[in-house]
Amino acid sequence: MQIIKPVTVTNSILTSSNVTEDDYAEWASGTTYNDGDNVIVIGTTHKVYESLVGGNVGNDPTTDDGTNWLEISATNRWKAFDQKISEPVTNLNSIQYVLSDPSSNITSVALFGLKGVTANVTVADGATEVYNQDISLTDNRNIVDWFTYFFEEQVQKDEAQWLDLPPYLGSNVTVTVTAASGETAELGQLVLGFLSDLGATTYGTSISIEDFSRKETDDFGNFVVVERAFAQLADFDVQFETQNARKIQRTLAGFRATPIVYIGSEDTSFGTTIYGFYRRFDLTLEGPSLSFGAIEVEGLT
Repeated sequence: MQIIKPVTVTNSILTSSNVTEDDYAEWASGTTYNDGDNVIVIGTTHKVYESLVGGNVGNDPTTDDGTNWLEISATNRWKAFDQKISEPVTNLNSIQYVLSDPSSNITSVALFGLKGVTANVTVADGATEVYNQDISLTDNRNIVDWFTYFFEEQVQKDEAQWLDLPPYLGSNVTVTVTAASGETAELGQLVLGFLSDLGATTYGTSISIEDFSRKETDDFGNFVVVERAFAQLADFDVQFETQNARKIQRTLAGFRATPIVYIGSEDTSFGTTIYGFYRRFDLTLEGPSLSFGAIEVEGLT
C-alpha cells in the first residue's frame, strides 16, 4: 500500500506545455462585457468566467462575490490540476507538460482520465536525461492467439503510473500523452510527488464505484436516465508493522482534507489506484510485530 504525496502545481512549477491557454480572451479591466460573455484569467487563477450581467466593466472575476461573474472551470491547460478527472485537458495529437520543483524530490507520477495511444514520463537532471519510460494505453493482455487477435476487444487504459522516478532535486519531469495522428489526446488529472509506503495491501481488498447518474421512472414505468460522473471506491485491507501505527495515523491525518493517490498494487489491472480522499481508516494493533488495518477511499469524479 503506497501513497503519492502530491506537489501543488503552480506557475513556477509548470515550466511549459504544448496546450495553449487561449480558451477565450483574457479579462481586461477597461473592457465592457455583455451578459454571457466568457473570459479567462491567466496570471493567477487560470480559470474561465462567464459574465452574469450586461455592462460589466471593471469587476475583477477573481474577487467577485458572484454578482457579476460565474466561475465555469479551469482553463484547458490547467484542467490537469483542478482535481476533476471527468473534465479532461484536450489537445490535438498530444498533450505535454514540463514540470520542475526545486524544493521536492519527485519520485512518482500518476495520470487519470487518459485517452490516447501511449503515455511517457522523462526525467532530466539539467541537460542529462536520467529516466525515460513509455506506457502503452492499449490493454491487450487478453490477446493470446490469432482468434483473440481478430475478435477480442482491445481495452483503452484510462490511467497510468510511474513509481520509480530517480529522486533528483529540481529535475525536469516531462509528461506526454500521445494520441493517434489527427486524433485528440485527453488527460483528466496529472499528479506528481513523493512516493510513501504505508504497508502491504492484502487480499480481501474490494473495489466498486459510486454512480451519480439519475435514474427515475415515470408514471408508466419508463426509465428516465441522466448519465453523470462516477467515483471509484476501494476498501483497502492493509498489513503493517505495529511500530509504524502512529506514523501511518499521522500521515493520513495530514491528508484528511487533501486528495492524494492511493496505490494498492503497482499492477493497474487490479483497479486499486485511486485519486481521492479517505472516508475513514482503522488500525487494529493485533500483535507486537504485525498488525492489520482498513482504509476506505473515495475517488474524485
